[in-house]
Amino acid sequence: MTGLQLAALTGLMLATSVLCAVWWLAPTVPALGPALDRLTGVPTAPSLLGGVDAQDRVGAWVARLVPRWVWMTPVKELALLRRTEASFYGEKLILAAIGLVAPPLLSTLFNVFGLRFPIAVPLIASLVGAVGLFLLPNLDIHGKAKAARLEFNHVLTGFIDLVALERRAGSGPRQALENAARVGRGQWVFDRLAEGFTQSSVDGRPPWDVLRAMGDELALPELDDLANIMALAEQQTMPVYQTLREHNRALRVALLTDEQARANAASERLTIPATMLAIVFIAILLGPSLMTLMSNT
Repeated sequence: MTGLQLAALTGLMLATSVLCAVWWLAPTVPALGPALDRLTGVPTAPSLLGGVDAQDRVGAWVARLVPRWVWMTPVKELALLRRTEASFYGEKLILAAIGLVAPPLLSTLFNVFGLRFPIAVPLIASLVGAVGLFLLPNLDIHGKAKAARLEFNHVLTGFIDLVALERRAGSGPRQALENAARVGRGQWVFDRLAEGFTQSSVDGRPPWDVLRAMGDELALPELDDLANIMALAEQQTMPVYQTLREHNRALRVALLTDEQARANAASERLTIPATMLAIVFIAILLGPSLMTLMSNT
C-alpha cells in the first residue's frame, strides 16, 4: 500500500468517526405527531417508517424483530424527557454497531503500520465495545431524567405557591391549577402541567386525576400529594391556602436536604485527588533523602 493510499484510508476513518460523533450529539427535530396525540388524546396510526429521521426508522424496524426485554427500556424516563422508544432503540443499535465495527477497523489500520494483534484482541474488543455502547444510552437517559426530576420538583414549589395564591384570591380548585400553570408558560414544567389540564378539560377528568396520572407516569410522587390536597379542597370545600404553604415548605426542606447531601458527597470526592496530590508531593520531597540513605546503607 502506497503512502497516498494509507493517508486516504486514515483520513476516511477519522472523517467517519467525526461524522458519527457529530450526528449522535446533534439535536434532532421534534416529532409533531406525538405532540398532537397528547393534545387530542387520540393516537394516530403508527407510520411504517416509525419516525422522522433515520434513527427513529432504524429503531422502529428493529423493535419489531427483537423482544422488548432485550432493550431494557426506561419507560418513565423516556416519557419525562419526551423521547420516543423508537429513537431510543435506534440510538442503542447504532452505538452498538459502532462499537462492534470500530475495533476491527482500528486493528486493520494498525496492521498497515506493522503493528499486529492476535485475532482474539479485536474480537473481544468488538464484543466489549458493542455491549458497552449498547448500555450507554440507558446511563445517559437515567442521568438526564434524574436532573429533569430535580428541576421539576424545584419548579413545582413555585407552582404550588401560585396555586395557593389563586385559592386565597377565591379561585376554585380547577381554576387555581389552570391559572397557576398559565402564569409560567414557556417553562417546560409549567407547559407540561398546562398541557395536562387542557387535556383534562377536553375529556372531562378532574385536574387532580391528571396530576396523579402524571405523577405515576413520570415517577414524581410529589404530584400525588398536590393532587390529594386539591381533591380534598373540591370535595370538602375546605380552605387549603395554609395547607399548600405548609406542604410547600416541607417540599423545599426535602429538596434542601437532598442538595446538602449531594454537596457533601461531592466534597468527599474532592478529598481523594487532594490526598493523592499530597502523597505525591511528600514522595517528591522525601524520595531523594530515602534513596541516599538506602544507598549509603
